[in-house]
Amino acid sequence: MVSKCPKCGRTAPEDSIYCPYCAYGLKPSARTTRVSVGGALMIVAAVGSFILFVLSIRALLDIYRWYPRLVAQSWFVYDQLLTVFSFAGLLFGVPAAILSLNRRSYKWTMILAILCTLSGGGAWVTSMIIPSLKIKDLLWYSIFYFFLPVFFPPLLGTMLIYPRKEEFKQ
Repeated sequence: MVSKCPKCGRTAPEDSIYCPYCAYGLKPSARTTRVSVGGALMIVAAVGSFILFVLSIRALLDIYRWYPRLVAQSWFVYDQLLTVFSFAGLLFGVPAAILSLNRRSYKWTMILAILCTLSGGGAWVTSMIIPSLKIKDLLWYSIFYFFLPVFFPPLLGTMLIYPRKEEFKQ
């Protein structure tokens, strides 16, 4: 028995899981868990970005109550950058997760996943310029609070999704 591939229109053997011509997944078993894990990692990054966004907004609102004026001014730029990057991570991470988990539009999934990764990278780099922290403390703080929650998950998720183009509906 032969069947017709919905993507390229060529005939493929009935027992084929993937089309031998375009690698389109012909059966539900063609879907891997990698794309789902990638989507879940985008959710982790979006939640981490949301938490950082809320904390950075709070810091921006209260910074002049917490610190003397000159100290607050040096922290204000840092908090503004962190707010922008964390909001961008949230803004790009949620739709990337939705598209990935639903396997819709590979092109937009990858664009949003890359933008989420870049915003997480921006937040991580910003965390390395925290005023008044020692280098040793800054490294651990940066890795634990920024690299692990907002940069590493979307980077890994993007790397898991990238080679699975055939699983997405165009």
